[in-house]
Amino acid sequence: MRGLALLLLLVVFGAVVALGVQNDETVTLAFFTWSVTTPLWGVVAGGYVLGMLSGWAFASVLKRSWRRVVEPRRS
Repeated sequence: MRGLALLLLLVVFGAVVALGVQNDETVTLAFFTWSVTTPLWGVVAGGYVLGMLSGWAFASVLKRSWRRVVEPRRS
């Protein structure tokens, strides 16, 4: 089973690398007066990482809140 998971991981990693190589055009991101020009794959990777971090933070807040509701109060 681990071999199959490793094979799947390698296939996905290869597809991501191929996507990054084929989409190497630059894009400009602007935020008010600040702007940056970066490759498209950098924007996609940055968005993915920021999404993972925000999802992780949201899940940890929900988990902590759930524990407070479910656990009995200590006297």
